[in-house]
Amino acid sequence: MVSVLTLVLLHSIDAPVTQVTVFTDQARVVRSAQVSLSGEKRIEFPPLSDAIDANSIRVEATGGEVRSVDIERVKPEVLKTAEAKSLISQMEALDVDIGRMQGDVALFTQQEQTLTQIHPVTPTGDPLKAAPKLNAAGWTASAQFVNEQLTKVQARHHDTDIALRKAMEKRETLAEQARKIGQPSNASGWQVTASMAGSGTAQVTMTYVVGRAYWTPQWDLQLLPDANKVSLSLAGLVSQQSQEDWSNATLVLSTAIPANAVKAPCLTTWKIGSADRFIPTPSKRTEYVIPPPQIRPLTMAAAEDVYVRQRLLELCNATPAMKGEAAMKSDSAQDRKQRAKYRNDNRPAAPTPPPMEAPAPMAAQDVSRRESTASFADEDIDGERVQPQSMTMQAAPGRTAAAMGFSFGSAGGKVQQTTGMSLAPPAAWAPPTYGADSPVMLAGGYDLSFTSLQKESIPSGDSARRVALWSQQWPVTVERKVYPAISPDAFLVAELKNPSTQVLPGGPAQLFVGADPAGAARLKLVAAGESFTLPLGIDRAIKPIRKVDVVDAIQGVISKDDFSTYTVTIEVVNPYRQAISLRVFDQFPISKQKEVETKFVTASPQAIQDAANGGLEWKLNLKPQEKQVITFSYTLKRPKDWKMQQREVTP
Repeated sequence: MVSVLTLVLLHSIDAPVTQVTVFTDQARVVRSAQVSLSGEKRIEFPPLSDAIDANSIRVEATGGEVRSVDIERVKPEVLKTAEAKSLISQMEALDVDIGRMQGDVALFTQQEQTLTQIHPVTPTGDPLKAAPKLNAAGWTASAQFVNEQLTKVQARHHDTDIALRKAMEKRETLAEQARKIGQPSNASGWQVTASMAGSGTAQVTMTYVVGRAYWTPQWDLQLLPDANKVSLSLAGLVSQQSQEDWSNATLVLSTAIPANAVKAPCLTTWKIGSADRFIPTPSKRTEYVIPPPQIRPLTMAAAEDVYVRQRLLELCNATPAMKGEAAMKSDSAQDRKQRAKYRNDNRPAAPTPPPMEAPAPMAAQDVSRRESTASFADEDIDGERVQPQSMTMQAAPGRTAAAMGFSFGSAGGKVQQTTGMSLAPPAAWAPPTYGADSPVMLAGGYDLSFTSLQKESIPSGDSARRVALWSQQWPVTVERKVYPAISPDAFLVAELKNPSTQVLPGGPAQLFVGADPAGAARLKLVAAGESFTLPLGIDRAIKPIRKVDVVDAIQGVISKDDFSTYTVTIEVVNPYRQAISLRVFDQFPISKQKEVETKFVTASPQAIQDAANGGLEWKLNLKPQEKQVITFSYTLKRPKDWKMQQREVTP
């Protein structure tokens, strides 16, 4: 029982979220506050949502001593059934009146339109006869009658509009009361209270783990041609659904796996020897008994509060529909039946109890057991939940108590530790698996962490926010790779070496040349000091021109062979005002058939050859506005009138 003195010394503190470490699928949240101490004081942290892991709550203090930490279950506010039923009756009766008045307004509007259309009309007869003489003596009486009726209808219309407006305002007031009753402000969660001692100002932090928090790395690569540098910017796309907002907090995005439990292997003893003789020995007989079957308690029927709360929310979200007199009469019986559904005498009966569970498998009589029981308070069970008699955990045969790890139960709404401690993972534990685009996989096994460049706010929900993490500019050697035989475009690449000591994860990247977007790419993991190539898109200003000239001839005296000489010309122009580097790639055919002979003849300028696959490469440095012409030739010899076919093989 909590004493009066304890209640007096209980202080609620404002501990906002100051730091969040986001992993691949969860996050570690830190809340901080400053507390003035003069002796012993009990402080109460803000309530936590159901999404957190209660076993991960830790409270620490700098400048003070944390003597105890209490974690209590917070239940939602109990529904005030009598007040809710009264609101339902008032709102349903008010909906009936609103529907009737809406029907009256529609009827008055139609009557006004009809009365305003009444006016004298000249009769039309035979056009060959004289027009009839009109007697205007009754026009004044008719107009006066129409005006009197129109005035009465407009007055009733005006009074009904005022009454309808007041009824709608009253319904909105009742609906607001119903929302407060049907949706209590304090939802279920956890309440943390700590007892501290000391003097002066202490810095208190509360740390806990919450699920449903995610992030993925994203890169921005911008080439700065004038400075011969490339700007690399790493950001993280962060989203979370933890039922609490992270406002103005420092974010740390990590690729580590916090739940990577590993049990070290155990070395066995090696013995070398021989048995002198074999003596049969009978084994001990073990008696097996069948435990008595466990009878499951009856499932409780849904409480009346569930139906009342549901009806309140329906009335709050519904808009009163227009109803006339006939519609009200036809719906009256249905409305009475609907209202009778929520009365005490019409509560639904309990469902049929489920069949008994199958008996547990046979257990050895002499196997030692260790049980820990956690009781449940009556006030913790409500609604459709089943109240268990106890919760028992039994150690598997052959396992020690130390191998069972931690077990937490609920007793009186507080978390209690009931068993010993072990660093070994549970028997059913399996290492988590992650997708190819997760930070764990993109980091290649490295435990990397990046702190946000500024404090960020991540609201709980389906939206995601881009968080800036890291940015640097590196000197780069920019080249254009040209493949004239395959593509008319020049591919812009940057060859560079990671000058920092930071390991960089992979991920999707957006490419920019100056301020212009150049496409998208995907980066791989880059270690410190590693050389790599950055794709920077296509340089559309460079257009290589490739031309092939063929000269055919016949060789041989007895056996005739077709002999062809191919001359390839490639022209490349530098359109820029500064010098650029180019690497031109081409090839000549090769053949493994004895009847077909290919031979490379010459190249100008000299080319780097790859005899295995016939590859040719030129490294060019073009001055501003300079034009370079590359030529090379090769021959192809085959038997006369052979039809040649080309087959490309991936090296």
